Amino acid sequence: MSEPIETRLKPFNPLADKTLALGGRPDLFLRPEDECARFSLRVPVGALKKAAVAFEGNIPENIGEMSVGTGKSALCLGPDEWLLLAPYRDAQSIIVRFSQLYETAAHSLVDVSYCTLGIKVCGPRARLALNSGCPLDLENMPAGRCTRTVLAKAQIILLKFDDQHYRLEIARSFAPYIWEFLKNAGKIEEH
Repeated sequence: MSEPIETRLKPFNPLADKTLALGGRPDLFLRPEDECARFSLRVPVGALKKAAVAFEGNIPENIGEMSVGTGKSALCLGPDEWLLLAPYRDAQSIIVRFSQLYETAAHSLVDVSYCTLGIKVCGPRARLALNSGCPLDLENMPAGRCTRTVLAKAQIILLKFDDQHYRLEIARSFAPYIWEFLKNAGKIEEH
């Protein structure tokens, strides 16, 4: 009898093939992030080092910190909660390594790749566009941080790389709504 073949279809992206550049430089640039594997990880802080070995990447310990490496990112969203992002091709091996981790560390790893997608928001008007619908003071939010928040009444996870470079992780069903909101917000003149 032959072995089963693991197949993984990439989820539908309602923003596929969309890109938006507003202004001459451009002042605001929106682009869907490449599809990736996304995992919600719940693990006690005491087992975090073992989880990092299973992930084969750094996992930060403090809420709001993020570790961004070559192809992999880990976001600390709560006292025992992380969002892990990895190349899509690595998803199955991550699942296997975490299933082996159950022997030594209690944890929960849930594949949420089909639930959310990423949007890159860049340019001199990125902060203004985001702050038109997000209550956070993004000007004073340190670079290299992440948080859960809302944008135009939609729940998001916001990653700030610097004042002109952000990434949003949002529910796929909200993607067209958030895209249109940001497109319109990018046209707002700062007074």
